[in-house]
Amino acid sequence: MGRIKIFRWKAIGPLLLFAVALVVLWWLFADRVARQTSEEVGTAILGARVDIDRLHIDLAGGRIEIRGLTVASPFEAFRNLLQADELVADIDVLPLLEKKVVIDRLAANGLRFGTTRTTSGLVPREGQAAATRSVGAQVAEWGERFRIPALQLAGGTIDVGQLDLRRLETVSAAEAVVTRADSSRTAWMAQLAGLDVRPRIDSARTLAERLKTARPTDLALINDARRQLDGLKQLEGQVSGLERAVRAGLDSLSAGVRGLEAARQRDYAFARSLVQLPSLDAPNLAAALFGTAAIRRFQRALYWAQLGREYLPPGLRPRETPAAKRLRRDGTDVRFPRERAYPGFLLREGELSLTLAAESNDPKSFSGRLEGLTSAPAVYGRPTTFSARGPAVTAGAVIDHVTATPRDSGGAEIGGMALPAITIPGLPLRLEPGRGTVGLSFALDGDRLRGAWRVRAPATSWVRDSAAPRGSDIQRLVERVLTGIDQIELAAELGGSLAAPRLSVRSNLDAVLSQRLAAVLGEEVATAERKLRAQVDSAVAPQLAAARQRLTALSDDAAQRLGVERTQLAEAEQLLEQQLRQVTRGIPGIRIP
Repeated sequence: MGRIKIFRWKAIGPLLLFAVALVVLWWLFADRVARQTSEEVGTAILGARVDIDRLHIDLAGGRIEIRGLTVASPFEAFRNLLQADELVADIDVLPLLEKKVVIDRLAANGLRFGTTRTTSGLVPREGQAAATRSVGAQVAEWGERFRIPALQLAGGTIDVGQLDLRRLETVSAAEAVVTRADSSRTAWMAQLAGLDVRPRIDSARTLAERLKTARPTDLALINDARRQLDGLKQLEGQVSGLERAVRAGLDSLSAGVRGLEAARQRDYAFARSLVQLPSLDAPNLAAALFGTAAIRRFQRALYWAQLGREYLPPGLRPRETPAAKRLRRDGTDVRFPRERAYPGFLLREGELSLTLAAESNDPKSFSGRLEGLTSAPAVYGRPTTFSARGPAVTAGAVIDHVTATPRDSGGAEIGGMALPAITIPGLPLRLEPGRGTVGLSFALDGDRLRGAWRVRAPATSWVRDSAAPRGSDIQRLVERVLTGIDQIELAAELGGSLAAPRLSVRSNLDAVLSQRLAAVLGEEVATAERKLRAQVDSAVAPQLAAARQRLTALSDDAAQRLGVERTQLAEAEQLLEQQLRQVTRGIPGIRIP
């Protein structure tokens, strides 16, 4: 009897060898593959380079360590969004069997924001994920919805040039009134002629003369007179209707003539814009000086909010992703989230150590807390929250994608830190706010927007571009006024919806600039405006006079012609009625109405 073999070494040996090979390969390459995959996925999602110095996965201890994380800014080529010295995550191993990542606790040490980099961190569009490209295009298009007034001072001048009369609205409007008056007169004269009033009046008078010698037995003549009288009454009604129509037309023409004054005011503004006189309106100055900078801040906030909605989808909606590439019939994977199940990614709790202005002489250190960051908010059932506090620093955010209507809000206020420079559009100046307080809040509720950007800097400085030309007198005046202001208070507010956003900007600069410009240039501007008004008036005065004259003539003509016709018609009707009564007097059964 042969010996029974418990182990089939021919089968078990290769399996053990394969398992050992897997362990060796995991030990040698798992960290490298995970690091490269994390960099590629992070770069595609954020739209900017993500670099990791070292990533280590310890499955036995349920731990992931990341060192030297650098995330570039998707808005500035040589600026980092953040850098982290160390990220340590305690993970739940069991969900990994379902290809899901659940982090119980994350400790992030040495987070630094806004540091400089030596190479560009921007990623070309083909290197970004499709959703990221779409968000970037939408945010860029959203920024173009705003109409920021240009500060046209570099080419501003007080000289008044010649106006192109063909572009004055009052001239064309007055000509249109004259044309309407002429066509109206032709129309109602034709209608009056069509009524054939004069011949019918003459016929009625002739018939009345015949009735003077008629006898009660001339029934044919009496019936003819009665028909003639009924026709006169109908004709009188038609003339009255024509008169009402003419009056309505005259009222419309009168409104058109009154509107010529408003058109002339618009021509004043048009002529003033042609010579590029500086506007002294403070809100316009505020928007021109700081509107572009405010929009840039709100665009960045909107970019992150929209990116969060793409990768943290609200509600329990099915989510489509491209399927694996095949030689034939590529498809789409549709993931249907389920309640009371693990999300694809979940960070339950994170403790963060953050630093602002790390490269300055006075960096700001503070701590933060992040809870409930997940790829399936509706499955997790709670919003993502972030809070941070420190010396002169307060920040917080709530990402609520639990329901089908997403609600995102966040804000921060930082005091006593070096504020970034602000370029002034239309002028060769750059504002260096120095140290101050800056606050930014942003909320996106469904498609409704709400935001505010505030800057307070008590000691500012101005830097002029040395290569810029000297500029006009007005530009030099504006530069002199601005550089004399050493403190800044700026407030920009955002409202409306994604489709129709509204922006209002206020600052102490525009009020001071407006007052100084008005004081220095007041008399010159007033003189230039008088010249402009004189040019407009001389151009439009003949047309205005012609329109008013044509309206007066038409009104007088209509009153005279229709009044005469109506009077003579009434006289003929009365004469015919009197003669009919004389002839039919005493005849029973005959009554003249």
